[in-house]
This record gives sequence, structure tokens and C-alpha cells, in this order.
Amino acid sequence: MAQFAPHYNLFKIINALRSFLTVAFWGILIVSIIPFIVKYFGIDCHIDDILNIANIIFLFFYFFIDIIIEFILIPQADGKRRDDFLDNSFGSNFALQSSVGYFDNDEVAQGIYKAAVNLFENCFFTHSLIKYITIRKIVLPLCVLLIVAVFAYIGFKDAPIALSVLQALFSATILGGLIKHLILMARLNTIEKDWVFLFQEPAFKTRTVDYAHHVYRNWLSYESLHSKLPAEIPGSIYNKLNPKLTADWQLLKSRFNIS
Repeated sequence: MAQFAPHYNLFKIINALRSFLTVAFWGILIVSIIPFIVKYFGIDCHIDDILNIANIIFLFFYFFIDIIIEFILIPQADGKRRDDFLDNSFGSNFALQSSVGYFDNDEVAQGIYKAAVNLFENCFFTHSLIKYITIRKIVLPLCVLLIVAVFAYIGFKDAPIALSVLQALFSATILGGLIKHLILMARLNTIEKDWVFLFQEPAFKTRTVDYAHHVYRNWLSYESLHSKLPAEIPGSIYNKLNPKLTADWQLLKSRFNIS
């Protein structure tokens, strides 16, 4: 079970900032909706300037923090993760601090076979975690879609607030996030199947070099996928499932005679 990894702290910061992005997104939506509510109920107040300023502030922080996450923190965290992977798999010394218990394959000799085992474990963990949070990823877009359906039934002309809700649904945060999640899950499923096929080959363990091109292909597929569609796993979910997934991984190792 994972006790320490060089990239843990950065991913904790990333998850915290993503939570702030969620708050900022809903802040932008609420600020956009308030004028419709005020107008609908005939409330006589002059808050347009305040709302515009609030909207600008939310938008500024949203895009500023999004840029920090995507172009600064995630590349740094991924760099630390890759360095630790290489150190654990091949015995190099790229990372200033090595992970403790992050990989559960200490009995495997270092080399390309251990790299394949570690990659298989990474894919198994990520795929399992992604599948676990799929329901929560679907719930929000479904709720917003139902609201849009209600507005469509009433009539969009009679409910101008529907435009803001519709824009929220088709934003990258809600519907876009779900689409990315489903694509990530499908691609991880394909890569995991490739690893299963490879480890079922009787000669893979003894003649790993003959299958090196398969290892590199799966490795590059996983890393390119991870760079384009990083898995957004809340720390609480990872900590909750880590013991079970570690036990499941040990069963998989026994099944495929990984040692």
C-alpha cells in the first residue's frame, strides 16, 4: 500500500485547486442567473455593476488557476511520477526521494520486465479508480439535462434563465468533463486488455526482450493518454480504495505468475 510518492503533495495541491475551480464555475453561473431572477420577480434594484464585477473576478480566477494547473503543476507532478517510475523499474536515481510502497512489486527484479509489471499496476489502479467515480461524473450532467428538459417543456422564451443553464451544460466543465472521462475509461480499458494479453504469454517472463516492442507501445499509449486526459481522482477516493485495489493487485500477480 502506498505510503509516500514524490508527486503526492503536488497532486494534493492540484485537487484542492480543482475544487476551487468548481466553486468558481458555479459562482459564474449563479452570477449569470441572478439578473434573470431579479427581472422575473420584478425586484427593483441596481446590482448590474456589482454582478459584472463579480463575474469578471470569478472568470479571472477560474482561467488563472486553470492555467497554473494545466501548464505548471500537472507537468511538474507528472515529471516526478515518471522519474520515480524509472528509478523503481530500472534502479536509476532521477528522483530526489524515492516512493515508499507506491509500487507493490519489490520481489520483481529491476529491468524491462519490472517496468512492464509497474505499468500494468498503474493501468489497473487508474482504470479501477476511474470506473468507481463514473456514476458521480454522470449525475451532475444528468441533473442539468433534466432541468434543461423542464425549461424546454415550459418554453425557453418564458424562461430566459434556461439559456444560462444550457450554456453550463455544454461547457467543458460539465458535459466536456464527462466526455473526457468516458474516453479515458475506454482507452484505459483497451490498454489494460493489452497488458492482460501480454502477461498471458508464457514466454514473456523469460524472454521479455522479445516482447519489448509491446511493452514500449503500451507504455507510450498510457503516458500519452495520461498527458492529454489526466485522471482527476479525488484524494479521498484514492485513500478509500487503495487497500482493496492493493489486495486485488496481489491476486492478479498470483493469477499471472508475476514475481
